[in-house]
Amino acid sequence: MCASSILAGGTIQRFLQSISAFSQSHTKPLKRVIFGVVVDTRPDTFKRLEGLTMAINLMCTKCKKTYKIDTIKCTCGSNLKRNRKYRIRVKTNTGWLSGISNKLSEAKRLESELLNSKQEINVISSNSNTSPTISNVWQVYIEWAEIHKKSWDADYSRYHNHLKGHLAHLPMESIKPFHIQKILNAMHNSHKPATIKQVLMLIKRIYNWSIEQGLYEGKNPCKVLKVPRFDNRITNTLSKIEIKRLLSVLDTWHNEMPVLIIKFALYSGKRKSEILKLLWTDIDMENGFMTLRNTKNGSTQSLPLNNHCLSILQRASVIRTSTYVFPSRTGKGYYSAGIDKAWRLIRSKANLTIRFHDLRHTYASYLASSGKVDIYTLKELLGHSTIEMTQRYAHLVNGALRRAVEVADEVF
Repeated sequence: MCASSILAGGTIQRFLQSISAFSQSHTKPLKRVIFGVVVDTRPDTFKRLEGLTMAINLMCTKCKKTYKIDTIKCTCGSNLKRNRKYRIRVKTNTGWLSGISNKLSEAKRLESELLNSKQEINVISSNSNTSPTISNVWQVYIEWAEIHKKSWDADYSRYHNHLKGHLAHLPMESIKPFHIQKILNAMHNSHKPATIKQVLMLIKRIYNWSIEQGLYEGKNPCKVLKVPRFDNRITNTLSKIEIKRLLSVLDTWHNEMPVLIIKFALYSGKRKSEILKLLWTDIDMENGFMTLRNTKNGSTQSLPLNNHCLSILQRASVIRTSTYVFPSRTGKGYYSAGIDKAWRLIRSKANLTIRFHDLRHTYASYLASSGKVDIYTLKELLGHSTIEMTQRYAHLVNGALRRAVEVADEVF
C-alpha cells in the first residue's frame, strides 16, 4: 500500500498543525508518543515529519519477511493466510520506524488516528508531570527490540499474553511491586517457573530500558521482587527404548525431509533453528565439519560431524534442491512450516510426549553419562556461552566419574 493512499487529503499537514498548536501553549519542551514514535513537540522538530511515507505489509510470523498484502506464501514455505500479522512502517528523514498489528483494519485506521488529537497527548518526558504508561513505552521498546534483540518475538508474546491486560493502561510510576507480584502469583498454577521468571525479567527490562532512554526517571518496582528459583537440571531425555521406538517410526515415515531433520537433531544436539538455517556453504563434507553462523549467543561455531550426521548430509545432498541443507518444498527457503506439524505426528505415533528441543537434551545427557566427555567439551559441543548453562548435565558426568572410580574396587 503506497503512502499516498494512506496519507491522502493533506492529513500530515493537519496533523502537524494540531500538535503545533498544542506545543505552543506549553513553555517547556515535551516529548510525546505518536503511534509508538517518540517525537519532540518543539516547533523546530516538526519539520522532521515532513515528507513522511508509510507502508503496510504482510509479515511472515516464522522468518519475519514482509510481502504485499495479497501474497499467499512466504519463501520459507509458511502459509501467509494463517496467523496474519501486518507490519506498519513509517519513514522519516531520520530513518524507518515500525509497528505490528494483527488486523488489517487496525493498520488502515492509522490515517484517521492521525487526525485524532487524543492520540497525540501521551506524555513521555521527565519535564511533564504525567508519567508514561507501560503501553506508551512498550510501543517504542518493541520497535527497538525488533532491530537489536534476537528474541524480540518472545518479548512480544509474553507482553500480550501476560502483561498487556493488567499493566498497559497504568502510568509507570503508579505500578507497585504488588501489581507485578499479583500477575506472577496468578501464573503459579498454570505456567512453569521458567516462564514466570521470563515475564518478571521482561517487566524489569522494560523499566530499565525506559530509564536508559530517558523516557522515565522513576524507580523500577521489580528490584525488590525475588526472581523465581527453580532447578532446571532435570530434563526430558529419551530412554534407549524410546529412541528405538522413535527411529522405528522415522524409518517408515512417508516424508523424508522431516526425518532427516529430526535424526540430525538427535545425533548433533543442535538447536532446531541452527539446523534449519544450515546452508551447503556451511558444510565441509571432505573434512567432516559444519559451521553454525549467528547462533543463539551471537557467535560463529565450527564443529566436527560424527558419522551419523555425515550419512544424513550425504542423503540430503542426493535430493538437494536449494542452497539450504534442509529446504522447503519449493526450495526457496528452509524447511520451516512443516517441521512442527511433522514432529507432532511422528511423536504421537511413537507414543512420546517430549518436545523437539528434548532431542538436544537427549544428545547431551548420553554424552555426559558416557564417561568419555568432560563438562567443558560438552559445553563447546552444545554451543553454550557459559559453563553454568552446561551444569544441568554435571550430575551425569559425576555419575560417570563415580563408576570409573569404583573400578578400583575391582582391581585391588
